[in-house]
Amino acid sequence: MPSPQRPSLRALTGVRFLAALHVVAFHYAPREGLPAWLDRLLSAGSHSVTLFFILSGFILAYSHLGAQEAPKVERCAFWAARFARVYPVYALGLVLMAPPWIDGVRRSMGGLQAEAIWELFTVGLSAITLTQAWGPGVACVWNCPGWSLSVEAFFYLLFPVLCLPLVHARPRGLWRAAAATLGGTATIVLLWLWVEGWRATSPAPPFGPDTWLKVAAYNPLLRLPQFLLGIVLGRLFCLRVKQGQGAGLAAPAQTWVAAGATLVLFAAPMSGAALAFRDLALMPTFSLLIWGLAYGGGSLAWLLGRSWAVRWGEASYGLYILHNPLYFYLRLADHRWGPRLAGSSPGLFFAIYVALSVLASVGVFLWLEEPARRWLRTRMISAACPPPLPRLPPDPPGLPVP
Repeated sequence: MPSPQRPSLRALTGVRFLAALHVVAFHYAPREGLPAWLDRLLSAGSHSVTLFFILSGFILAYSHLGAQEAPKVERCAFWAARFARVYPVYALGLVLMAPPWIDGVRRSMGGLQAEAIWELFTVGLSAITLTQAWGPGVACVWNCPGWSLSVEAFFYLLFPVLCLPLVHARPRGLWRAAAATLGGTATIVLLWLWVEGWRATSPAPPFGPDTWLKVAAYNPLLRLPQFLLGIVLGRLFCLRVKQGQGAGLAAPAQTWVAAGATLVLFAAPMSGAALAFRDLALMPTFSLLIWGLAYGGGSLAWLLGRSWAVRWGEASYGLYILHNPLYFYLRLADHRWGPRLAGSSPGLFFAIYVALSVLASVGVFLWLEEPARRWLRTRMISAACPPPLPRLPPDPPGLPVP
């Protein structure tokens, strides 16, 4: 558990549920008859993954670096613990989506011929090894939400190295590093727009627009500044708490301003270049929201820190990874044996789907995710890490993953 001097971050666990629910709504909430601003807000659900990446870096820095003068991350134990944390539920999502995915490949290729078997093998290997985000054609093929776990796996691989220069930096240097991550993201967006403009005007473009959009959405290198920003903020937060410093501005005001700005950016009409910069604009608002909630920012932090919100936040990883297969099987049951609510009452069907998905994710957290994590963590560290066995700090409650 975190030390008594540091906040417990319960509100950050609760906010994960809202982010996961936003992604669910982005994929499956019915849009017909909605006001334009609400349609845009729901359609911005993919940007909530950016919050997960920043939050992941923040919590890892909080847990493994803290405010120590020379913290050391034992690589073997860290990687084993991360695998134990994310892979069991991730594997469950792959198992649940395997039948419809295999059937879809079989139908599209006229049977399980050599070409179909090769596609199943290549896509399956990339998904099982958490490398699918590097290939735009396979990133979202099996259980689509798993692409972000592929990105996280890359972050986990680099974390023991990425944190080294930060542990010797003073607060002023950390603030500069945070600004540098925003500058890096802006550079990436400008470069992407330049290449997109060149591709659109080229008489023989080397790749189609769909491929280039997938690279921008899924590639781990393009998402790395978001994770780095989270690490920097987490280290800064721990140093300020150790020194008895507050949030800067009033934490309650920070959280409400950040939440309001985030909703405005979600619902604002954007297109073209402006849309490409939305993730960049959201990085400061997400950071301010995380910062304020970490300090226990007023009524919003109080609400997100309630026991029910924390429980749903702990289960949000399962909700995120499993919401795709859960929707498929509920639609299948509704079509075969139910009143076919999906067609006649899509709003009611979506409400039932969300309620059942939340219940299922809580059950998965209690009876699969946590027991499997403890079992795997102990055995993998004992089997793979050389003696003397390193001692990792326990995960803070509900360690955020996307």
